[in-house]
This record gives sequence, C-alpha cells and structure tokens, in this order.
Amino acid sequence: MTYEETLKEKGYAITESNISDWEKDAFTAINYSTFIYCIAGSVTIEINMIEYTLRTNSYVSIPDDSIVKVISRSDDFNSLRLAYTKDAGLTASIGMNIDTMQNIFLNPCNHLTNATEIALFMNMLGSLLEYSRMPNFLHHSDFAYGQIRCLFLAIAEIGAISRNAASQSTVFTSADSYFINFIKLLNKHCRQQHDVAFYADKLSITPKYLNEIARKTANRTAKDIISKFIVARIKRELLLSGNSVQRIAYDFNFCDQSSLGKFFKKATGMSPVAFRRSHQ
Repeated sequence: MTYEETLKEKGYAITESNISDWEKDAFTAINYSTFIYCIAGSVTIEINMIEYTLRTNSYVSIPDDSIVKVISRSDDFNSLRLAYTKDAGLTASIGMNIDTMQNIFLNPCNHLTNATEIALFMNMLGSLLEYSRMPNFLHHSDFAYGQIRCLFLAIAEIGAISRNAASQSTVFTSADSYFINFIKLLNKHCRQQHDVAFYADKLSITPKYLNEIARKTANRTAKDIISKFIVARIKRELLLSGNSVQRIAYDFNFCDQSSLGKFFKKATGMSPVAFRRSHQ
C-alpha cells in the first residue's frame, strides 16, 4: 500500500521521508496532522506563515489543514514522518486534558540535546515504524494508537519544559492566541470568506489589530495570509479534484472564472489552466 492508502486504512502512516512531495518554494495544503522528526541534514519549512528550521534531532508538529512551504532543504535531509487522521488523534488522546494537547501545538518545534530524550523519541518512532510494516494483528490499532499517545505525552512534556525554560520574551501572549484562532478560522472558512473584516469580527477584534497581529507573528498582512491560504487550496483543487476552473471559481466564491483567473495569476504568475497542465 502507498503512504496515503495506509493512512486512510489504518488511521496513521509512518515512513522515512525527505518530504520531496512538498514542492520547494510552493505552498502545499496538508490534510492530516503530521509529525516530522529530523534524523539527518536540515530543512527550513514555513508552516501557516511561520518559519521553522529542523536539524538532526529536531521535530515539528503540524496540525491538520495547514499550509506548508519548503524554503530550503539540504541534500542529505531525511526524517521520520508520521501522519494521522482526526479519528486516530482523538482515539490516541482519550482522557488527556486540554492543556496537555495544547502543549503539542503551542510550542510545535523543538531541538533535542538530551541523550535520554533523543533515545525516547527514536525508540517510539522506530517501534511504530517497524510495527507498521508487519501484518495486521488482532491488536494492531491498540499498539499503534498507544505509541502515538506516548508520543503526544512526550511532545507535550518537552514542549512545556521548553516554554518554562524560555525567556519572558517568548511567553505565549493573547496575540499568539488570536493568530492561532485566525489560522483555525481560515482553515474552516477560506473557501467562502476572503475579507479581513470577516475574520476580525469572528475574533471580536478590529481589522487593524488583526493586521498588527499578523505582521508581528508572521511578518505578513492578514490579507496576504488569507490570499496564500486560498491559493494553496485552489492549487489542491486544480491538481486533485478534476473539477473545471468554472466550478472551482464557484466553490471559492469568485463571481466568475475570469475573477479567479486574475487572482490566481497575480499570486502565481500562471493561469489556473496553465498550472494544471504543468503538473499533469
């Protein structure tokens, strides 16, 4: 089975990966929560408009429905890449309190230097990788989801320790919370809602303040972030859905195909049809 087929059938998939399926300097929308542990080389990834750099023994946790872009990647980069569905994540986290789960994504990227922590992660991921290659035993899901649960706990604990040890300048602020919720709203509404005012209203703040938060957190305007989310989703539709450009324009709340074409070409330098053809 392919990686995607395994993910859909078992609820998770893990493999060694250089994430070459994520195009360099192009946004990719990912459907499943993903955990990447760097085992060699280095990579710089932009996740929901925030840049992270991984080197050996660094990891990053990426929530589902994120958009990612590879900024740079060393020739020797390699990682253990785990993806899991929402159902698998919920099953693995049953009984865990919300603070524990929030720690996974509030401090998504960490570099491990402690030999015990490194061994812990390598053992958990290595065990899950080897088990995923075996036939489906009666208690396969119990073991796999149990390992994912242990991984959640380890990420949350190390994330909490890292934040507590950080300087006051990196304390999680209300602006950080607004930005995280802005991204969540984008994931949910970006097909139909393209205006900054809509998201500001949902967050009960002014558009001006949302722009300030976006600039401070991601060094971009809120409008730019919205546009990049929409472009990433349109690219996915063009490559995967088989729908006509006219239908995609309708689905993304553009008044007509021409409006979508102008928006897309301004952002990518290509028309939707040319983009689709270039990837066939």
